[in-house]
Amino acid sequence: MVGQQRQPIPRDPSDPVPAIALFRRLSCQALLVAVVVFLASGLGILTRPEKQLAAFWLTNALLLGLFARRPALASPAGWAAAALGYVAADLLTGTSLPTTVRLTAANLAGVLAGYLVFRHIREEDLRLQHPLSMLWVLAVSATAAVGASLVGSLTSHAMMRMGFLTASGFWFSAELVSYVAVLPVVLLAPAPGQALRELRDGLDRARQRPLLLMPLVALALTILLGVAIGGPGAIAFPVPALLWCALAYRLFTTAVITALLCMWTLIAIATGLIDLQLQETSVQPVISLRMGMALLAVAPLTVASVNAMRNRLLATLNHTADHDALTSALNRRAFLRRGGDLMAHAHRHGQPVAAMMLDIDHFKSVNDRYGHAAGDTVLVTFAQRMRSHLREDGLFGRLGGEEFAVLLPGVDAVSAIAVAERLRELAGEPMPLDDGRVLDITVSVGVSAPSSPESADALERLLSQADVALYRAKATGRNRVVA
Repeated sequence: MVGQQRQPIPRDPSDPVPAIALFRRLSCQALLVAVVVFLASGLGILTRPEKQLAAFWLTNALLLGLFARRPALASPAGWAAAALGYVAADLLTGTSLPTTVRLTAANLAGVLAGYLVFRHIREEDLRLQHPLSMLWVLAVSATAAVGASLVGSLTSHAMMRMGFLTASGFWFSAELVSYVAVLPVVLLAPAPGQALRELRDGLDRARQRPLLLMPLVALALTILLGVAIGGPGAIAFPVPALLWCALAYRLFTTAVITALLCMWTLIAIATGLIDLQLQETSVQPVISLRMGMALLAVAPLTVASVNAMRNRLLATLNHTADHDALTSALNRRAFLRRGGDLMAHAHRHGQPVAAMMLDIDHFKSVNDRYGHAAGDTVLVTFAQRMRSHLREDGLFGRLGGEEFAVLLPGVDAVSAIAVAERLRELAGEPMPLDDGRVLDITVSVGVSAPSSPESADALERLLSQADVALYRAKATGRNRVVA
């Protein structure tokens, strides 16, 4: 009999619940955008000299990054909320209404230009997963900076009496360095919970290996050296340490360090902490400085992207070399190698090690009756079930065909037999195939659990004893555990 699919009950178009839910969601998203823009703009305004633009304006890059990562925020309500956030921050800090409107128009023009380009960029480039990803981020940043400068130059002319070309360059350079520095941080930022875990893990690694802090120490020393010596070359002093950070730390950490360095350098120069010793009174040196900082920021992030891709490739190669391609269990060579290490560790700490050999009963008949595709499904499902019940400190491997092995440190004979019985029960649960059929399989298990810690070189003897127990289990009727 063919089962019938239950049809959903048609929704009454006049039902107001979905509309209310949609309104609430859009309201929450708009409120989030408005709050982020308002707070970030307030921070930027604090770095704004009198009748000047901010020394470092992170709001536009932050907003563009949010829209790129979560396109749902870039709704008409989101754009309106962003405009409200810009206007509120300027008005509350004493900016006149006409100037506020012009500044807001310039900010939104830049974000819109960058967003239109971001919509055509691959996901892997959004996450800086490719060696050329930072060049794409640079292209987006330049596009956004051009959009802001075309509109903002009119405001700069009114505020600072600049010519159009000079004002355009001033706006472009300010926006470019902000986008290049801040966008990678927003694009790579993990979820809050994951960020806290990574922070704790990083602190633990730093406590265990203090040398991991050396790149940061070197960076701090070069920054202090730049403050002490000054001059045009001061902005390049941290470059070697920054590249060291790119090779030593994760991509997101490098992005944060680079953004903080850019912010510090520009603010320190604007406030006089770093004296570039430039005699000119025009804005051309400032434009050149900002352009240089933007291009400087590309280098460590590109290095970090290449290093991250290299680490991913190495991890993939190592996993491929050590794991069975079908079941993802450890292959025979890796199981024996890691098993030897586990035995040596257990011997040093006086821990017993239990071994199990598992063999799927009558597996050849599965291939003969249902085909090799069904046999592969049985092996994959079986391996998944076994791993789901085993502890993380144990080892699970496929030694060949339908034969698997388990090593469990710190487990006595009674506990080992209990674990083996549970594995046997899990294997016996109905196993669905891709075509809808369901198979019932069984497994025989041989257990070897010495009462005292084995010597470091006893892996072969332990597995041999478990193998003998497995053959007894198969000889006495299968589908049972024998120790």
